[in-house]
Amino acid sequence: MIARLFSSSRWKATLSDFLSEHLIHRDEDFMVIHKPAGLLTVPGKTPDLQDCLINRLLKLEPKTLLIHRLDRDTSGILVFGLTKWGQKTISRQFQERQTSKNYQAIVAGHLKGEGTIDVPVIYDPEHPPLHIADPKHNKPALTHYKLI
Repeated sequence: MIARLFSSSRWKATLSDFLSEHLIHRDEDFMVIHKPAGLLTVPGKTPDLQDCLINRLLKLEPKTLLIHRLDRDTSGILVFGLTKWGQKTISRQFQERQTSKNYQAIVAGHLKGEGTIDVPVIYDPEHPPLHIADPKHNKPALTHYKLI
């Protein structure tokens, strides 16, 4: 069924097991992939962190262009450009906050109802790629949560 999404016979012939399981959509300008938890979106800084989603995709489609990322331990949907136009158009949607992002998490402790956490974050140089809350920093990190 997934192979029918492709117009290119090259894609049909090289559809990997990974793509068979994780590809949601592909057209001429972009593709939508489900990233499993535990896999980096882009390579890490050390040689043991080179296996990542973008590198796997580039082996099959050298035109793959990064649009956004998810943390290694987060599973979810990622969009990759296949043309500069596709990358630019979708990147602009993210930048202009036209794209809604929803996350679900299992947390320890007790939450009640819903709320908002509005604390800026800063990159933690001692523990890359983590960020830490820093009220003096100007990188906004707004989270609305709701108990489900």
